[in-house]
Amino acid sequence: MAAAWLLTLLALGGVAAGVYMGQWRRGSSQLAAAGGGLLFAIALFMVIPEVARSLGWALAFGLALMVSGGLALVDRLLHHTLVGPLLVATAVHSFLDGWSVRALSVQAFASIAVPLGLALHKFPEGLALGLIARRSMASIGWAFAASAGVESLTLIGAVVEPAVSRSGAARFGPWWTAVVLAIVAGSFLFLGFHSLVPHRRRV
Repeated sequence: MAAAWLLTLLALGGVAAGVYMGQWRRGSSQLAAAGGGLLFAIALFMVIPEVARSLGWALAFGLALMVSGGLALVDRLLHHTLVGPLLVATAVHSFLDGWSVRALSVQAFASIAVPLGLALHKFPEGLALGLIARRSMASIGWAFAASAGVESLTLIGAVVEPAVSRSGAARFGPWWTAVVLAIVAGSFLFLGFHSLVPHRRRV
């Protein structure tokens, strides 16, 4: 549980920094683009490779691109901000971060390597989330509360993992986690692209 607490605190630090930076009107589009770039990189270099270990590269990219394309279609039809799906995707990802840390804590090497690897992306993930949430929400308080709430699911994942692993989740094998992570990756790819493209058009 100590590793889960550390990951959550790193993410909350990133959220606080992102929300604070996002309240500045001047340069807000550049900051949102930076946040989108972080999300895109997290999906491309951290989440999709994790999916590929279970499903292979073609299926990992295929699922992520299908989700991203679906969100692009919804965005085109509805023409509104998709901070809601971002929060949901981050909530699932945070839950699985906590779950992974707890599940692998019994293995000597993994108990060090996994928290270290997750820690490297927790602060930038929180920073990106805070930036985009602040840009999409009217209140700095709501932006922080929503972002901090979803990042705190890291702790919930760590708490419930032992019981879940002993029961239903064990029956699905690696496919369950891989498919959920592919959905998260697709959401991050779209939201990163969604933040970057409008910025490029104005330049």
